[in-house]
Amino acid sequence: MTPRTPVFIVTSPRPRVGKTLLSRALTEYFLAQQRPVAAFDVNPDSFSLVDRLPAYTAAASIADTRGEMALFDQLVVNDNVPKVVDLGHAMFDRFFAVMQDTGFEREARRRGVLPAVLYLPDPDERARQGYAMLTARFPDLPIVPVFNEAVPQIARCREHFPPAPRGGQPVTVPALTPVPRSVIERKGFTFLGYVSSITDTTSELYEWTKRVFVTFRDIEVRMLLGEIRPGLKRVG
Repeated sequence: MTPRTPVFIVTSPRPRVGKTLLSRALTEYFLAQQRPVAAFDVNPDSFSLVDRLPAYTAAASIADTRGEMALFDQLVVNDNVPKVVDLGHAMFDRFFAVMQDTGFEREARRRGVLPAVLYLPDPDERARQGYAMLTARFPDLPIVPVFNEAVPQIARCREHFPPAPRGGQPVTVPALTPVPRSVIERKGFTFLGYVSSITDTTSELYEWTKRVFVTFRDIEVRMLLGEIRPGLKRVG
């Protein structure tokens, strides 16, 4: 089978929904499997992912055509290096406009690159509008709602984010209590460093990391099966 390169776009049109935390965990998910990974921090004036994982993350800008080309040219390369894009809310509309105008999704699939969106909702109307826009513009793009239970009143908005045609069922990231949350915010903290040094595998943060990594694995399998299934139908 021809190798496939996954590209995960972690995003929301709303701030403070846990986007960068999810991007951090996803990047380390690939590192935990000893796979190379390239992350891109698309957050003007606040490159938090670069600060957290500088060895694996590049700051990226799509404020002009040159920056757009530099980023999308890297995302469309089938080099068997998973990509993680931490896309800030301020760049949400511009990023997907460029993606549509350049035919990125079609070109990516032609080259064996598998793009997907991990979409973090919140109860605000802007989040519902953004999700509706993506599912309408990109019906063949896997879009997975990721409900972060740390977002206030997230439970009451689930019905507004039904499964996308290619994304499968939404997933949930559990909230962390204040103490483990403060731990992951410490300078130099990494999930891999934590799980490799911890002796209590029943701790809340260990269980959280394990659950989130299993969720990422399941989403990656969904993407692969989505590519295999059409081929199986043709063979049959």
